[in-house]
Amino acid sequence: MSDDPSSSGALGLQTAAFVDEFERWARRKAIEAGASVPRLRLLYSIHCNGPRKMADLAEELTVTPRNVTALVDGLEADGLVRRIPHSTDRRVTLVELTCNSESVESQFRAYRASLSDLFSVLSDEDCVGLTRILATLRAQMGAPSRGAVAGEGALGV
Repeated sequence: MSDDPSSSGALGLQTAAFVDEFERWARRKAIEAGASVPRLRLLYSIHCNGPRKMADLAEELTVTPRNVTALVDGLEADGLVRRIPHSTDRRVTLVELTCNSESVESQFRAYRASLSDLFSVLSDEDCVGLTRILATLRAQMGAPSRGAVAGEGALGV
């Protein structure tokens, strides 16, 4: 591997180091906002989309159904969500918010403000360039195309 810091290998290592640090930082910021990243993502999905099937939540959050069950169990124990039967399909269980949706939105706004603060040091030109680069790398990895939607991303919620 080249010693050139702009070589592909060096960029890969720098990116991996950034991703690791970003995940730790994002977890801290989510906890400061009042929830873990997975809990925030699940709550925000239900807040935005209404009652959701567990399988749909698992797919959206890119976790296993077992992980969603554990998340819902914890949120249900905390009185934030409840399971309800589907109105027309007895085999399906939906998850809905039981808490004040303003509370969920407030937590999400606090988390998003932390993200905005992090990226505020970048110029508009840098933001456009970074967005383009990240989209190019996602495509190179074969990742499904996603827009910059509020509820998406591993830790970008």
